Amino acid sequence: MMQEQRYLEIPTEVIQRDGPFEEFKQDAAFVSVELNDGKRFEHLLVIYPNYIIAMKGESVLPFDPEQIRHAFQTDEDRKLRSSSSWVFWPHPWSKK
Repeated sequence: MMQEQRYLEIPTEVIQRDGPFEEFKQDAAFVSVELNDGKRFEHLLVIYPNYIIAMKGESVLPFDPEQIRHAFQTDEDRKLRSSSSWVFWPHPWSKK
């Protein structure tokens, strides 16, 4: 039996409360997040509505997305663009 793919998602209630975010491309935005323990992480690439598909400088997400309590955009997030050196993670539109 094939294991169901677990996508990395910002909790819906966080996106609904803190969004919408300025997009750099249709349905794509860079955001920063704060976790329940107060730690902050920057430069997450989010595809509408709440799928995390990459994070600058990371090959895996360094935290549990269920721990996100706040999402926001910094000026740097608004200016950021991804590059070919980024590792992109599975999302619902990925084909295997």
